[in-house]
Amino acid sequence: MSQIALPTVPKFLVHRPARPMMARDADAMYWMSRYVERAEHTARLLLVNSSLLTDVGDLAPRQLQQQWQAILTILHSNSIVRMSGADLGPRIAQHMTFNADNPNSLLSGLSRARENARSIRENISAEMWESLNTLYWSIRGEDAQTRFDESPDDFYRMIMNGSMLFQGLTDQTMVHDQRWLFVQLAKYLERIDVTCRVIDTKFGLLQAERNQMETALQTIQWMAVLRSCCSIEAYRRHHAGEMEPLRVVSFLLLERNFPRSVRYAVEMAREAISAIRAEVNSLAIDPAERILGRLSAQLEYAEPSEIDAEGVSSYLQKIIMQIGEAAFAVQKTYFLY
Repeated sequence: MSQIALPTVPKFLVHRPARPMMARDADAMYWMSRYVERAEHTARLLLVNSSLLTDVGDLAPRQLQQQWQAILTILHSNSIVRMSGADLGPRIAQHMTFNADNPNSLLSGLSRARENARSIRENISAEMWESLNTLYWSIRGEDAQTRFDESPDDFYRMIMNGSMLFQGLTDQTMVHDQRWLFVQLAKYLERIDVTCRVIDTKFGLLQAERNQMETALQTIQWMAVLRSCCSIEAYRRHHAGEMEPLRVVSFLLLERNFPRSVRYAVEMAREAISAIRAEVNSLAIDPAERILGRLSAQLEYAEPSEIDAEGVSSYLQKIIMQIGEAAFAVQKTYFLY
């Protein structure tokens, strides 16, 4: 009985692992995304803090200083500027918006995002480039300062909307391959870091002042925390009544299905790095994936009582440290080889 010869599979149909992106392209894609996400958070924090101070009315100089100092702490600008005086708010807003010498200003961040995008024009869609370029010139143009002076709130909303438009165009116009995965990874790592710093800084400030603060004022302050994380409506759908601090913290950390929660963002970052690793080398053990996997499991089974028992600040600092380690591992594995 003669054997039947099996057909030969053409070489082009044989599955091979995807080639890793060039390190410099992956690096540029990653930092483009982080800077755009960072700009959105910076604009929102400045907008919310300005609105908060309008809602609460006149504050003592010490309290006013604390409110603005908290924003500088969250935005890593604590060592760059220490200001006081009646025009504290406008000076900090100017410093965090247009100061090119401030590496954490909106102008600096969007300039770096655009420069990274320019270096990888062939790797992103025309729509993404046009959106980011428009956002950059909206803050770099000759009329930018005039528009800001006329309405800082509208200016910040423009930055926030520009960031979300860019992210939407990224999802809708890019192939969801390694390039898109690096964008997602960067976005969620940045979101986790800023969200944790918002909660940590504001929780410490509000807890220190809780005995001197009326219930109504405390509610306004915690609503501002939620608005700083783009979470006020989502929180209200889950919880009615007063803004209980631990409940707010637990929602921002542990809510499973909310894209601005830390738990959700950690899981999305883990999925992104897992998919990158699977495409590049499915048998490898990725250090960043391991860190994010452990953190995701921790948050999945965490309870508010555990956060309270450990202390909110301690709990958040551990997350921030783990995210920093994961970000360093990503750079070491994919950008520095």
